[in-house]
Amino acid sequence: MRTFKISLLVFILPITLSAQWYDITNVPHGRCDAIDAYDSLIATGAYTTDSLYLTTDGGNSWFGRPLPGKGPVDISIIGENKIWFCSDDGKIYHTIDGGLNWQLQFYDTLLTKFMNYLEMFDEMNGMAMGDAPTSDKPALFLKTTDGGINWVSQNDSELIGLSSGNVWRRVDFANLDLGYFYTFNAFPPSIYKTTNSGKNWQVINDTIQCNVLKVYDENILLVEHTNIMYRTLDGGQTWGSSQYDSLGWALDIEFIPGNPSNVWCGLESVSLSSDTGRTWVKEFDFPQGSGILYDMVFTDENFGWIYAGGGGFLTNMYRTTNGGHGGIIISVEDDGTDIVPSGYSLAQNYPNPFNPVTSIKYVVGSLQFVTLKVYDLLGREIATLVNEEKPAGEYEVEFNGSGFPSGIYFYRLKVGNYIETKKMVLMK
Repeated sequence: MRTFKISLLVFILPITLSAQWYDITNVPHGRCDAIDAYDSLIATGAYTTDSLYLTTDGGNSWFGRPLPGKGPVDISIIGENKIWFCSDDGKIYHTIDGGLNWQLQFYDTLLTKFMNYLEMFDEMNGMAMGDAPTSDKPALFLKTTDGGINWVSQNDSELIGLSSGNVWRRVDFANLDLGYFYTFNAFPPSIYKTTNSGKNWQVINDTIQCNVLKVYDENILLVEHTNIMYRTLDGGQTWGSSQYDSLGWALDIEFIPGNPSNVWCGLESVSLSSDTGRTWVKEFDFPQGSGILYDMVFTDENFGWIYAGGGGFLTNMYRTTNGGHGGIIISVEDDGTDIVPSGYSLAQNYPNPFNPVTSIKYVVGSLQFVTLKVYDLLGREIATLVNEEKPAGEYEVEFNGSGFPSGIYFYRLKVGNYIETKKMVLMK
């Protein structure tokens, strides 16, 4: 289920208004074409070298798993352990144990030599797409209804010699039956539609160009190309368009599951539409060095992930737990836990503002390992105040800011699964 240049960073206390996007600072770096997520905690990315990375705690930690081959292009995850990926040599692999063991499910060079797209709608049902292997063979569309034990070719006479040209971005299925495909290889370049799993295709538009397309249901389809968002609300019969400079040349479009009014789109900046793509508001730019948006996934109205990088090289992962509205990015790790156990608390520092010393009180409800750290406005750790096991009790610790410049700082308490962050102001 994919359904992903801040000049000014704004920070708001989670106690009053949670940060919209958290920078997961320990995500492994590497070339990566796609990410996917199952829920608020479980996400994965397949790296084009030879590794799959998986988190089950909201990005707090990552497990590396060797891949059976190189060149993964698209990835789909159902649950914590069931993952599929397709590769640039025309293969589909599957694991049922989180990547410890892999099974080759499809490989036929007579049908395709490059897989672009793979989407599992549940544990049994999915679609995949591969480029035509030669100029006289059709583009490949595969369907499975048994978890990939059998991938059945659907198209044997249409879309002859055609390819995607931008991996998964120009093909998308809403379900097993309804899908869209765009290619520059056709003359004229066209958007095609199928309502029978790719067996037959019809051209629904041959006048607009496409860099990325995304389908929501039988009526709603969005297509973006160079600052222009095209949309149809009747399955391709009629089209409208809008131009917004904030979109740029988008690399992904993502609907909020269950609410097609809310749509995200981005490249160097990330924009949000609240009217199914008719108008857009820029939410934020990426911090310098983060690159551009390559892939985005929302698992429900609150939880989403963004993969950013440069040249397909994953350098940053961002995560939201409250819908992402507002575009606020805090580069302090968040493990995604919204549980607040009784007996744990973090008090506001006193005095605040302070110069140069302030006191911080916290409560531990049971014997736990406790960390209390201080971060600057850019999310860099500048001090560790507590890093040890503590029995139940109330504690107080001082922070001396004499060696730091005036400004806004954050202190973060972590006790087991309990995490709380507060803001303090050093004013000299």
